[in-house]
Amino acid sequence: MIYHLRIYDNFHYMNESEAYDYGQYETYEDALIVAKKIVDDFFIHNWEKGITPIDLLAQYCLYGEDPIILPHPDDERWFSARVYAEISTVEICNRLENQ
Repeated sequence: MIYHLRIYDNFHYMNESEAYDYGQYETYEDALIVAKKIVDDFFIHNWEKGITPIDLLAQYCLYGEDPIILPHPDDERWFSARVYAEISTVEICNRLENQ
């Protein structure tokens, strides 16, 4: 099965012309690793000492990239960048704050 990763831009929400393809992956797991990295990279790049996870998440919701995995028709798995971001931002803020 081939999985396609498509990136939407939260700053241009619902504007299909701002979305772009980000590659094809042999497995869902491979696509998932890349999708999570895109979200995590936003947090790492935009983190600054003292920022709260809530504030960093708000920045992501306004300006971050929103990857989706276009699954094979027979696959019911799905990835929500927003749900993942809510978890990831806390973990990344805690890790970077304590370095």
